[in-house]
Amino acid sequence: MTLAHELAHRIIDPSVLSEKEEEKAANHFAGAFLMPREHLEQEVGKHRNRLGYKEIMDLKRLYRVSGAALLVRLRDLGIISDALLIYSFQTVARNWRTEEPEPLESSEYRGEREKPRRFERICYRALAEGFISLAKAAELLRCPLQDVEAGLKGPQ
Repeated sequence: MTLAHELAHRIIDPSVLSEKEEEKAANHFAGAFLMPREHLEQEVGKHRNRLGYKEIMDLKRLYRVSGAALLVRLRDLGIISDALLIYSFQTVARNWRTEEPEPLESSEYRGEREKPRRFERICYRALAEGFISLAKAAELLRCPLQDVEAGLKGPQ
């Protein structure tokens, strides 16, 4: 969300907006960029009178955003009303603007969903095509030789 927000600052012409309007526009852009209307409506519906806690947690993990950002985006799209947003921030989401209720990932899997895999895929491709040896792939991937070999051959 932060990266999308900062991207918006690069795109938006600040000379036509006040500082407050620019921040609001950057937040709106980031929400739209990360949670497209069509996809969000498909997941949630076009209009909701209530949302359950687990549903919000599942959606925040799906879109990789905070619970507060998700609720604001739902309001911006008219899926939930201003009243429901206010009610949410006064009850279940009371502290969500400063503290997330649940992490996007559990500590045992932290960083796995966002872990870059391109280099690993390229190494395995080079190995499969015979451009590098098993030992060189293990060196590049910083993995034991048997792990790389198992990655190449799959379960036996």
